[in-house]
Amino acid sequence: MTSPHASPNPSSLFRQLAEQALARSAGAPLVAGNQIAVLFDAEANFQAWWDSIAAAQHSVLIEMYLFADDEFGQQLRGLLLERLAHGVQVYVLYDWLGCWREHYRGFFKPLQQAGAQVRAWQAPGWASGLSLLGRDHRKLIVVDGDTAFIGGLCASSRWQDWRDTGLRLRGPLLADAMAAFADSWAACGEPLPALAANLAAAGQVSARLIATTPSTAKLMRLDLLIAGFARERLWLTDAYFMGTGAYLSALCNAARDGVDVRLLVPRSSDIGWIATVSRTLYRPLLEAGVRVFEWNGPMIHAKTAVADGRWARIGSTNLNVSSWLANRELDLAIEDAQLAAQMETRFLQDIDHATEVVLSGMHKRPALAKPRQQGPRLPLRQHAAASAAAAARQAARLGEVLDTAVRGTRNVEDSEASAFASIALVLLALAAAILWQPYLVVIPLALVLVLLGGSVLLRALPRLWRRRQRSTPKSGTPPDATP
Repeated sequence: MTSPHASPNPSSLFRQLAEQALARSAGAPLVAGNQIAVLFDAEANFQAWWDSIAAAQHSVLIEMYLFADDEFGQQLRGLLLERLAHGVQVYVLYDWLGCWREHYRGFFKPLQQAGAQVRAWQAPGWASGLSLLGRDHRKLIVVDGDTAFIGGLCASSRWQDWRDTGLRLRGPLLADAMAAFADSWAACGEPLPALAANLAAAGQVSARLIATTPSTAKLMRLDLLIAGFARERLWLTDAYFMGTGAYLSALCNAARDGVDVRLLVPRSSDIGWIATVSRTLYRPLLEAGVRVFEWNGPMIHAKTAVADGRWARIGSTNLNVSSWLANRELDLAIEDAQLAAQMETRFLQDIDHATEVVLSGMHKRPALAKPRQQGPRLPLRQHAAASAAAAARQAARLGEVLDTAVRGTRNVEDSEASAFASIALVLLALAAAILWQPYLVVIPLALVLVLLGGSVLLRALPRLWRRRQRSTPKSGTPPDATP
C-alpha cells in the first residue's frame, strides 16, 4: 500500500511540470482526439484545398497573407464563386501588404459582388493610418467547420516550384481554428456570425493550436522551451531565419549539451538579401556544433520543427522577430510519435537536396562542405514582385543584426566581413541617392506624415466634438447664477 505521505514519482512530476510549462508558454491547451494529415508541397496542399472547398455545403473561411492574381489564385477565386452560387457562405480575410496589387486592381470585387464577405487586414486609410508592421501572416482555410488547413503556403502559383509544408486538421481543435479566424475577423469590423462546427473526435492525435497576435510572443516562448527540453534531436526548417540572441544561445547550448541540432534554410530566397544576412549568424551556431544546411532548389518556404521523435510544429511562423513579436501567425504544435517520425523522415530527404555549411580553412570560416550543383534559381520577376511587398515585413530582422554590429555588441568575424560589407555598400548607395535627390525621401515621408496626421486627427475630432457638446448648455437652460 502506498503511503499518503509518499513522495510523488519524479518522472510523473516532470511530465506534469513540462505540460504546465508548454501550456503556459504556448497559451494553448493540449487537445486530444484530432486527425492530422501532413501535406508536403503545393501539389498535395492545393489539391486538398480544392477537393474540400469544392465539396463545401455551408461555409468557407479563408485567412491568407497572400492571395495572388495569378493562375492558381484565379482558379481558387472561380471555385469560391461557384460555391457562392450554391448558397455557401464565404468569408475572406487577406493582408493588405501581402495583396496590395490585388487590393487596388479589384481582384476581390467579383467575390464581393457574388455575396462573399471580404475584408483587408490593416489597409491604409484616413481612419486607420498606415501600419506596415504587424501583418496578418496566417494561412488558414476552414471548410464547413469540419476541416481546416494550416501551414506556410499562400494562394499563389508561385508555390508550385517551392518546397513547403502544410496540414489538414479535423477534430476538436476546429473550435480553436474557428476562434482564431473569428478574432482576426472581428478586429477588422463586425463580429463573425455563429457558424456550425463538427468538433467530434476524429483521430488519436494530441496537439495545440497556437494563434499568435502582436506582442504575445507565444511561439517564441514555446520555441525557446523546446530548445531547452530537447534531449536527442532538434531539426528545424525555416524560410527567413533571423534568430534573436536568446534563441541562438538556446540552440548553441542544446548542441553543446549533445543534442543533434540541425537547421535547413534557403540558399536562393524570394527576398534576396535575407539569405545574405542569415549567413552572418552561421559562425556561432557552427562553432557550438549546430549543423547548417542550405537548400539547393529555388526556394524552401516551410516553417517546421521536430524534436526527439515525439514533438513537431507546422505553421506560418518564421524564426525571426517579425513573426515572433509583430505578426498574427498560426501554428500547430503536435505531440504524436507517428507524425513526428514522418516529419523526421522528410527532413532527412530534404537535406539530401541541400549542401551542408561547415567551418573550413585556417580561420575556420563557414564554407560549403562540397561544391554545390547548379540548380534552378527563382525567376527575376518573382524576386522583384515578392521583394517589394515583403521589404517592410523583414526590416526588423535586418535592423537587429546591424544594430548589434554598429553598437559593438557583436563582433564581425572575418568570415562575415563580405556579407556585412555588401549590406554597408547598399546602405551607403541609398544614402548617396538620397543626398543627390532628396525628394526620393521627402515626398514619400511627407505623404506618410500627412496620412498618419490625418488619421490621428480624425480619431481625435469625434471625442473633442462630444466633449464640447457635453460642456455646452442646452438651449433654454439658463446659465448658473452666481449668488
